Amino acid sequence: MKTRLAIVLPALVVAACSTSSRTSTNDQPPPPTAAIGPITDDLLRDGHRAHPEMWPTYGGDWAQTRYSPLTDIDRRTVTGLRPAWIAQTGIVGSFESTPVVLGRELYFTTPADQGRQRIVRLDSVTGEVAWQVELEAQGSEDAANEDLHLPRHFGPNRGVVAYGNRVYTGTLNGTLLALDRATGARHFEVKTASPRITGAPAAAKGRIIQGISFVDRGVVQAFDAETGALAWTWYAIPSPEEGGWWGDYVETIPGTDISLGRDIAWERANRARLAEGWKTGGASAPMTPTIDGDRGLAFVSTGGPDPTAFPPPSEPHPGDMRWTNSVCAIRIDDGRTAWCSQFLPHDIWGASGPTPPILITIEQDGKPVEAVAKFTGMGNLYVWNRDTGALLVRSDNYMPVPETTGGPAGSNLIRGGVAGTLWSPGAYSLETKLLYSVNQRVPGYFQPRDEARGSDQFGNIAAVDPVTGRIAWTVRTERPQVGGVLATAGGLVFTGRTSGSFDAYDAATGARLWAFRMGAGCNAAPATYRVDGRQYVVAACGGHANFERQGGDALVAFALP
Repeated sequence: MKTRLAIVLPALVVAACSTSSRTSTNDQPPPPTAAIGPITDDLLRDGHRAHPEMWPTYGGDWAQTRYSPLTDIDRRTVTGLRPAWIAQTGIVGSFESTPVVLGRELYFTTPADQGRQRIVRLDSVTGEVAWQVELEAQGSEDAANEDLHLPRHFGPNRGVVAYGNRVYTGTLNGTLLALDRATGARHFEVKTASPRITGAPAAAKGRIIQGISFVDRGVVQAFDAETGALAWTWYAIPSPEEGGWWGDYVETIPGTDISLGRDIAWERANRARLAEGWKTGGASAPMTPTIDGDRGLAFVSTGGPDPTAFPPPSEPHPGDMRWTNSVCAIRIDDGRTAWCSQFLPHDIWGASGPTPPILITIEQDGKPVEAVAKFTGMGNLYVWNRDTGALLVRSDNYMPVPETTGGPAGSNLIRGGVAGTLWSPGAYSLETKLLYSVNQRVPGYFQPRDEARGSDQFGNIAAVDPVTGRIAWTVRTERPQVGGVLATAGGLVFTGRTSGSFDAYDAATGARLWAFRMGAGCNAAPATYRVDGRQYVVAACGGHANFERQGGDALVAFALP
């Protein structure tokens, strides 16, 4: 066995693998899964749902549904799940990578440690290492974390995308890296607009589309998949020549009559105070873009405003701050904006949450409507028309977030966007027609104060009906939740807990059906695949620096005996 990564295969797991009772209808072992050829747009569009031997992109398919048609592991059999293999990276940190799987090829990225990061290929059945590439990275225990006001040991990276015969990843050194699938050899490495990248890229129409982290003004960039040449750069916040970020001076939260508590007259009179604010206004778009190939669009989520660009919270902030806290549709061919819709204008609460959009089809007035849905840092699901950006549904609240207005006294509200859904990707079940998300509530002040953050910190898993906006169920967790979810046709929802377990829930009711103690928080979105006739569920569990929990370094694949 290759050993550059520490691979742990417990004796009981090896025995289980060798004595499996899996058979075909003729009591013969299933045929081995064929090697996977070049990854095309068609394969990425349909993704895991049509090709269960693969999980070729961060969200499983272009639509980022994170839904599996596999039923080997279901409500009845899930209690028999056990580790099939465990890979330990030796890097303890915020392990947030979702593996990409192409038959027996499994790829993932590690967090940064001591200025280094790894991209690794394993055998998806045995956990053996095929190759790994180590590169320089900004991350844990470096000055960049202090400059960015991040905790030590904070250097997460969420994975790769497969395209052609290569895998691509945005690195923690701010580059886009293309590697040969077979050997790990570098095809190209090009600099992006970011000092370091946390989100996995998307691939479509010959381009690699990368959300950019840690920049003053939200950015998405597209690169030629063959040469690495920059195709276009899209900015979330429009310049004055593009209409500016002031907006329409919206007085209520879209889809509600909840007042934003704004002094519109003062804002209009004081526009000049922030004439240059758009240049450093925030709206980071770090997560994987969602692709609609038929429309030629990439959908991205943007985060909230950068508070350093604005007056103190005791004073009003001029304008809507477009397009912070938005979903935007970008044309893949030229990088121009098709439409943007802002779910929280004039954000003074830090209620952002750039979780990836999900493409779904809902029924309205007896007709199917192609839509784009997004969980938010406000604790509400938003659903828009995919063609126009018109708001279709705003759900009931699935995570309690106090409604407050700005002022010099302040309130014990949610600090820095750690409320509702942060970056964690949701899932859509074609079985239940529900959307699922993991969420958090971490009270505190937006500005530093002598008082500590509120003690009432917790999380939940939520199921929301995107047609009615009603909450189907929630399960409260003892710690705030980040990571992501996986929904399956077996009637299950898989997700990890910050407190250190990996769980399966009944997708219809929220009943917890199975849990496995991991020894560290599971704060990455899981994936699933079926190879050689056996279904696996795989998750990274390494803890999370924001929550100061026990760290770990394990990527674990579960299967039935």
